[in-house]
Order: sequence, then C-alpha cells, then structure tokens
Amino acid sequence: MQSSGRFTKKLKALLSSSYDECRSCNATIARGEPAYAGYSESGEVRYVGKCCIDQISELASPIYWSWEADKRVAPDTILWRYMDFAKFLHLVENRRLFFARVDNLGDRFEGASGLADREHEWDTHYLEFFRDAVRNPPNGHPSPDEKTIKLEADKLLAKLKQGTAADRKRMFVSCWHANTGESEALWKLYCLIGSTGVVIKTTAANLVEALDETFDIKLGRVQYVDFRTSFAGFYDRIFWKRKSLAHEQEVRAVFDSRFKDESIGVSLLVNVEQLCISVIPSPFAPSWFKDLLNALMKRYELQIDVQTSELLEDPFF
Repeated sequence: MQSSGRFTKKLKALLSSSYDECRSCNATIARGEPAYAGYSESGEVRYVGKCCIDQISELASPIYWSWEADKRVAPDTILWRYMDFAKFLHLVENRRLFFARVDNLGDRFEGASGLADREHEWDTHYLEFFRDAVRNPPNGHPSPDEKTIKLEADKLLAKLKQGTAADRKRMFVSCWHANTGESEALWKLYCLIGSTGVVIKTTAANLVEALDETFDIKLGRVQYVDFRTSFAGFYDRIFWKRKSLAHEQEVRAVFDSRFKDESIGVSLLVNVEQLCISVIPSPFAPSWFKDLLNALMKRYELQIDVQTSELLEDPFF
C-alpha cells in the first residue's frame, strides 16, 4: 500500500500517545517491525500493527520506532507553561506560540550526544558500524579494500557529526511541565516574587489540537540521562537532557524547520482558547494582577478562566 503522507491533527495526536502496541487489538509490535498510521474507510484515525493492517484504507506512513525509550505523552496529561506577563501578552495579542531555537534555550547540553571526554567512545562505536556497512555492500557489488573502507567510514562519521551540530540551528522547541498541580519551585524560577507572571494550564491533546496543522509538531516526554554512563538516543537527542534536570518533568513540542533560520525562534499560529484550559496569575504577584488578566480576557474576547493559584489556599492547624 502506497503512503499518502497525510497527517491530520487527530492522527498526530494519536502518534504522540502510541508506541509499540497496536491500538486496535493491543498486540505488541515487535522492535524493528513497523506500525502503520492512517485512516479507516470511514476516515477514522488508526495506529495498528501488521495484525490489523486490513483496517487501514489510506496509509499515511509506516512508523519505525527509533526511540530508545518510551516517550509517549497520554492525551489527558496536564501540562503547564510558566511565563512572564510580556510573553503571555504576545501569545494573546498575536495568537502565536513561541518556539525557541534549540541553541538559544540556555542549556549548552541541548541536543548533545554525550560528554566531551567520552566522545572517543561514541566515535569508535559509529566508525565500527560504518566500516561494517561499507565492508559488506549489497549483492553484486565488489567489496572495497581496507583503505577505502577507512576513508568512507571517516567521511560518514564526519557527515553524521555535522548533521547533529546543524540540528541545534534548525530545531525549535516549546517546553512544558507535566504535573497534576502547580509547582512552587517553577513559580519562583520563572516568575520572581513581586513580578507579574502567569502559568497556562492545558493538556497534551489540547496543545496538539491548538497548533496549526500546517507544521509537523512532534510531542514527547523528555528523558533524563546520566551522561557519565550513557549517551543520548541517536535519532532523538532533542528529547534527552541531563539527569540533574529531572525535576523539570518536561514535555516538549518540537518543530523541525528543515530550513536555514538565523532567528532566535519562531512563533507558530495557535488557537489560544483551545490551548488554555485556564490561566493562573503568579501567587507572588500584586493583588490587582488577577483583575488585569480578567480585563485582558474581555478585551481580546477570550473565554478563558482566570483562576487563583493553589499556593494561596489557607491551611488550618
């Protein structure tokens, strides 16, 4: 069956919450075997294994899982985005969500494969892999000599590393915190005491649905790794961070521009009302700030609930 390459919002949302299991019969899809994403005869989205491929009338694409870890984000996962008031105003004024370019996120390990003092181990592993590939060409092609094998393997490794470095300038990220409730630590980190910050509350499904489907947005849960003993996943380094940042509990939406872009980021069209389940002013902001947010919702004709932070609830003794 030929792939159409058509991915609707609903199919993208299904992909972000699917992994190695047929979503029709729950059978496990063996590692190395593809899943099949597409649409039934009636137009319903499908993510199935070979076992249920007869349910697909239009094949969008076979899906080969390359992630070393399961980065699924369930559609009902609650996500939070802490920001200062200026960024929130940009969101409601322009109806656009900002995606920062990876090399401008402030973490020099973004997109890294591992620690510099372990680079030799990484190079050695991939040189061996490339040498084996060059040494064993397809049937009907002569085997090259050892000098050619070494030369071609070196070229492939250099090209690989050039590509991984280039990823940092063509990939853009919107970072979200996965949690059932607010985080006092993140309030203090992103909205200083006395400042006018807000947090947006949404879900993984709302985030995917609210973004313009023109862009191929990938949603994934960040994996935290100890680079002293491990390397990042090869195909998905953008979803790996240092273990010391595990408290972030990050889910990120990633946009790969595939074009040269020297800007610090891009702003993508978003349905603000669909994105924001609610908006909460910082518990450390002045008391009048909530009234200002309510006036802002009215001015921009947005039906978004402005709630009070749970950090302001009173205890009893």
